Amino acid sequence: MGQKINLPNAITISRMLLAIPIAIMLIKNQYKWAVYLFLVASISDLLDGFLARKLNQQTKLGAILDPLADKILINYTFVILTSQGYLPVLLFAIVLSKDIILVAGSTIEVLSLKNLQQIKIKASIFGKISTFSQITVIVLVFLKIFKVYFNKFIFSFFIYSTIFLTILALFSYINEYQRRNQVNGG
Repeated sequence: MGQKINLPNAITISRMLLAIPIAIMLIKNQYKWAVYLFLVASISDLLDGFLARKLNQQTKLGAILDPLADKILINYTFVILTSQGYLPVLLFAIVLSKDIILVAGSTIEVLSLKNLQQIKIKASIFGKISTFSQITVIVLVFLKIFKVYFNKFIFSFFIYSTIFLTILALFSYINEYQRRNQVNGG
């Protein structure tokens, strides 16, 4: 893209790369290390966005990489926890499908823009709630694995809520995209 990698983008790329050791730790049932790394990745998510705004270093690359890093981290974790029997396949399939659709659409939209001031893609309230719910499901699985806490009703509630919220988020992003296109004469 012809851009230098700035500090916020470097942090985002590091978060993407953290998905690999997290996946390896999960596959090897080294959940303690996976949780530590997942925590580091979560903190880096807060840090890169803060620094991009504070240092005025928002870029097209960052607008693409940041949500992509989040999706990679959650989906890697979901696929492994699903393959280990901790999560239902339906949940993983819906989350992955939504993320593929959104990342592809967002990437195409960002790349088609002439300047960064045109970027209007931001997380919807439903997207944020959906992501929070997905992370809550991951935390509940880790609590179960560590035998700290498990309640079947609460776990099922979060599974079905996450499915519903993920679908709702997808439709809210599609509606927002259509609204932007109508406003921009697309």
